[in-house]
Amino acid sequence: MEFTPGDFKSAYTYFHRQALDLVGDEKAQQDLLVRAEIGLAHLTQDIASTESSDIEREAELVLYFQLKQLLEMLRARYQKKFSMHAEQEQLLLTAVLYFTSPVDALPDDNVLGLFDDAQIVEKIYEELAADVDRFQHME
Repeated sequence: MEFTPGDFKSAYTYFHRQALDLVGDEKAQQDLLVRAEIGLAHLTQDIASTESSDIEREAELVLYFQLKQLLEMLRARYQKKFSMHAEQEQLLLTAVLYFTSPVDALPDDNVLGLFDDAQIVEKIYEELAADVDRFQHME
């Protein structure tokens, strides 16, 4: 493993480097998009679960909506309907890679397993705010 479990910074750096390999790789992005859609479906099940507290459900909803928006951007980029700079694409791919990986700073089978995913996705979502805004106003 190239990062220290529990260390957000080293995990983020690891996935950010992995994302660089995916910039411009349409096949790899398509595979990632499929994995992310499956992950989003699982997240939907978690949100619908009666076992979650209101606080957990609220955090999961924020993650869901931000990730859904990022996946729509990735799909549009893949379909050549939306363009972005390579650095921004790398950030987008970092968020999706981080979310789809079961092993990251806090493994997903941990009680707080989605906490780090939510933090990373939110951070990147904010960094991509201009691209998100441009994408939302595309049509």
